[in-house]
Amino acid sequence: MEAEAPRMPSFMPSLTGAETAAPAPEADVVASSNRGLAGTAIGDAMMLWQLSRIRRRRGGQPDAVDPMEESLRQSARVDTLNFIEVAMRHLRAVTVGQLREKPAVLAVRVGTYGFEVLLNRPTQGPPDGWQTASGGYVLELPQGVTAEDLDTTAQGPTLCPALVPVGDTIEGPLLLNIEEIGCLIVSGPGSPSVNLLNAVVGTLGSSPLAGDIRIITVGLDTPAGLPGWDRVHSTSFDSPQLEELLSTAHTGSGAFLDVLVVGPGNDLLIQRAGQVATTPGSRLALVGATSSVAARWPWRIHVDETTTAVVHPIACTMAAAQAAAPAMSQLLSEAADPSLLAPPRF
Repeated sequence: MEAEAPRMPSFMPSLTGAETAAPAPEADVVASSNRGLAGTAIGDAMMLWQLSRIRRRRGGQPDAVDPMEESLRQSARVDTLNFIEVAMRHLRAVTVGQLREKPAVLAVRVGTYGFEVLLNRPTQGPPDGWQTASGGYVLELPQGVTAEDLDTTAQGPTLCPALVPVGDTIEGPLLLNIEEIGCLIVSGPGSPSVNLLNAVVGTLGSSPLAGDIRIITVGLDTPAGLPGWDRVHSTSFDSPQLEELLSTAHTGSGAFLDVLVVGPGNDLLIQRAGQVATTPGSRLALVGATSSVAARWPWRIHVDETTTAVVHPIACTMAAAQAAAPAMSQLLSEAADPSLLAPPRF
């Protein structure tokens, strides 16, 4: 008989669990993080995908491999990103594709406990090829399953286009589904918080999972050659387009998702946008930084000066993702042909 579902969605009891284990020492968490050029090794893999995408548009390859690109290939977890992409397409195929209820995915973790998908509500039964844990709040792939095993079924779009890596736990990288969460608040010192926001922008803009997503930034310095330029648009606090975005978030067709990323010093905008983003039916998701702990928001990341962060409400401790190195943006900028840049859509 399956155990009673926990009161709060939670991953497998581990070093990241607040109720079943002592918190991991900060030094151990930071040391466990494979710091990549794009903040995490999964982020590096997304940057490589973006670089390949740019070059396909240009129709060519460089004469020589750039040292930065070679370093990127060494740090990136390309196989893990490919597995995540295939697994999330497979999960959609065996749920939505079979007219079953769409799983309300909050987060994905890959590592010590295999491939884990955290749900907002417990599933009544596992879809084909999956198994349940934590009272139905977690879907897992059986040990030993490969991307090749899933690929024949994994046709069509991904289940979670807004799945973005936010950091590394000791058990493995943690990715949050911004679309399901709706509103993710980042608190803590200015520099680590802003770097985490820029990491979200860069990796979500570069992600092979992200389909019809538009990213709008307010109060963030957009670096030159920002990855995913065709998805990222900067605007100001008093922009008429921003007002229209907030006013029409519930009138879209449901196919397009806007992700609003707001830097520190815009608490009034965060308050309003958070209410819009968390209203049922909204096609707006918010990621924003505040100077307070922001306990009123259910989903939040508090990061300190060492970039050690705690993710609430799932009580995961991690090394927070940080923005891509400037040289990374330079590499992507040099690879791009300015004539191919799409006109701003915002």
